[in-house]
Amino acid sequence: MRVSSKVECGIIALIDIAVNSQGNNIVKLNAVSRRNNISAKYLEQIVPLLKHADFLKSVKGSGGGYALARDPANITLNEIVNALDETIFAPSTFNDQLETTATDTISECLWEPVNNYLMQFSKSLTLKDLADKFTEKHTSEIEPMYYI
Repeated sequence: MRVSSKVECGIIALIDIAVNSQGNNIVKLNAVSRRNNISAKYLEQIVPLLKHADFLKSVKGSGGGYALARDPANITLNEIVNALDETIFAPSTFNDQLETTATDTISECLWEPVNNYLMQFSKSLTLKDLADKFTEKHTSEIEPMYYI
C-alpha cells in the first residue's frame, strides 16, 4: 500500500499536536514543523483539511496555534486518512477490458478481504493509541544518566 506524503504528514502533525497540547497547551505550527522535519508551508496546506474534518481548532493571536478539537480517543485512523485522501480505502477496480470472471475472483478472494481488514483495523486504531505509542517510544529512547 502506498500512502501519500500528505496523509503521512497529516498523521504526524496530529500525533505531535495530541502529545504537545495536553494540559490545554496551544501548539504552534512552526514547532510541529521543526520537531518533525516537515516544511511549514506544506503543513499550512494540510492543516485546513484537518480543521475542516473537525480534528483541530485554531487559536488566533500572539499566543495562537492549534489544539485538538476532539478527544483523541474519539478520532480514528480511518477518519484521518479519509479526510486527507479518500482514495486509500476505496475499493479496488480493474480495467473494463479484462476478463470479468478472473477480476471478480481476484476481487472476491483477495482485495475485498484485504480492504475489509484495513477498514476494520483503521476504525479501531485511534489518535490516542498513536500518541500513546509515540510517547512510549520517545521516552524509551531517552536513556537515563548514571552518576558515580
